[in-house]
Amino acid sequence: MNIGYHVSTAGGLPKAFAEAKLLTCEVIQFFVSSPQIWETRVPSEREIKEFKELYKKSGIKDILVHSAYLPNPSTPRQTLWAVTMKKMKEEIKIAESIGASGYNVHPGSNPDTKNGIATAIKSFNRLAELTNGYQAKIIIENDAGAGNRIGDTVEELAAIWRGLQPKERFGFTLDTCHLFVSGLDIRKQEILKKVLDDFDRQIGLEHLLYIHLNDSRYDLGSHRDIHEHIGEGFIGLGAFEYIVNHPKLKDKNFILETPHAGDTEKEIKNIQIIRSLIK
Repeated sequence: MNIGYHVSTAGGLPKAFAEAKLLTCEVIQFFVSSPQIWETRVPSEREIKEFKELYKKSGIKDILVHSAYLPNPSTPRQTLWAVTMKKMKEEIKIAESIGASGYNVHPGSNPDTKNGIATAIKSFNRLAELTNGYQAKIIIENDAGAGNRIGDTVEELAAIWRGLQPKERFGFTLDTCHLFVSGLDIRKQEILKKVLDDFDRQIGLEHLLYIHLNDSRYDLGSHRDIHEHIGEGFIGLGAFEYIVNHPKLKDKNFILETPHAGDTEKEIKNIQIIRSLIK
C-alpha cells in the first residue's frame, strides 16, 4: 500500500517533489498542465531530465498523471471529440516521457448512455492505438453521476471494460467521494463489499490500481462532486478505516484529493489521519 496526494506542479513539473516530501508521500498525482485550458504546456528536455533525476532520489514509488478537466471521451459532438483526443494524446505523451505509471481520465458525458459508453470505448481504444508501446496505462476513473456523466456505476465501467483493447493498456481508479454521491453508501461495510465484489466479478480487482481517498461535502446520492477533508464530510472516519484496512485493497495506491486551500498543515493532517487508521 502506497499513500500520497495530488500535488502542485506550479512553476514546473519538478516542483511536485517538494510538496511530496513535505506531505511524506509514497505516491503522487498531478496535472501536467493547467486543467482549465485546452492548450498543453510541453515541458522542455531539461525539465524532463530534472524531473527524472528528482524522481530517482525521491523515494516516490508511483506517479499518476490526471487529465485536464476539459476532455470528454464520451461526447457525441465530433468537434469536441477531436480536440479531446488531441488533448489526451498530448497529456499521456508527457506522462510517458516522465516515467508516470498511468494517465487518469474520466469517461465524460453523453445524453445517451449507450452511445456514450460506445464512444468512450472508441476514444480509449484510439488513444491506446496512438500510444502503442507506451508503458503508461490509461486509467479510467468512476464518476459522480451528475447530469449525463458516464461511468458512475460498476456496471457502466464494466461495459466500457468489455470493449477495451488491448486490455493490458488499461486500469481503473475508484474515487470514494464519487462512489458515495452516486448513491453507494460505502459507510456500510456490506455496501463496500458489494462494490468490490461486483468490480472483481465484472472487471477484476487486479485492474483496480488506484483509490482516490476523499470525503464528501454533500450527502449520499447528491451527485455533487465536491471533495472534503478526511473525516469532515458525510462519509466519515469509520468508512475510511474500513477502506484502508480492506484485505482486497492492500496492494492499491491511495491518493488524497482533498480541497487545496494553501493550508499545508491541513494536508499533512489528512495524510496523518489516513495512516493512523491503518492497522
